[in-house]
Amino acid sequence: MTETASRTIGASGGEMQAPQGADRVDLTMGPTAQLVPVRAHRTLAAEVTANLRQAILSGSLSPEHELPPEPELARQLGVSRGTVRQAVTILEHEGLLSRRQGLGTFIVPHTARLRNVLNANYGLTELITSTGEIQGTPFLKVSGVDAGEVLAEKLGIGVGEPLAVIERVRTADDVPVASTTDYLPFRHLDARHLTIEMLEQIFRERGSLYAVLRDMGLSIDGGLADIRAAIADRHLAEALRIKVGEPLLLLSQTDYSPSGSIVLYSEEYLPAHINVQVWRKGPG
Repeated sequence: MTETASRTIGASGGEMQAPQGADRVDLTMGPTAQLVPVRAHRTLAAEVTANLRQAILSGSLSPEHELPPEPELARQLGVSRGTVRQAVTILEHEGLLSRRQGLGTFIVPHTARLRNVLNANYGLTELITSTGEIQGTPFLKVSGVDAGEVLAEKLGIGVGEPLAVIERVRTADDVPVASTTDYLPFRHLDARHLTIEMLEQIFRERGSLYAVLRDMGLSIDGGLADIRAAIADRHLAEALRIKVGEPLLLLSQTDYSPSGSIVLYSEEYLPAHINVQVWRKGPG
């Protein structure tokens, strides 16, 4: 350890002025990547976790940096390898670090930390903005189609009933995070004297699907989601800026009104860097 009076990142967040002669740890992962030695006011694993978390979130440790091996990190922080391993595991579960077999432990890019928590039903707009990132819709198309057998069954309507189809590519800080298609029975537009062109303009102004539905007086009480593995074809690969054949998650969802009637059917293709989580309770 070295003696210094440099500015450093505190375990509880923010910068603080180090007193002259205090011990400080300076990792060699970047010009501003400095970590504070562990103090005894909380558990060692919690201290190391908070220290690393703050360094990552503040940008001092950027995605191109690889963490030192566990023995080296333990030596620099003055703790055991087991404590470092606990901290790394916690941060991996939080989506901040990624272990790559045979390569090392890396900092996850910011846009890869989006979590679609399936036990809460909210839209991608809300999900993206909740992380502090800027949501975008570089591609939006609203068109009409007659329901075939599959869509008619999904929506509980008759075959041939007209639908409004909303196709979008969603981004977070300009990085694609989803390709979505929503199917809305056209009767909802007719009842409000809306055309396809008017609906597209509303989407361009509002952005959020659920915000548009609320504006139309359509309340969503909840949705039933189905998750399947999928493979990116050329169309999806271009939309999501990934390679053809890369794995995707297909989230298919039917949304219901408070009275139990079907309002909407949606399909979302999510690339591999989007974390999908669900809370599983029990057993008691």
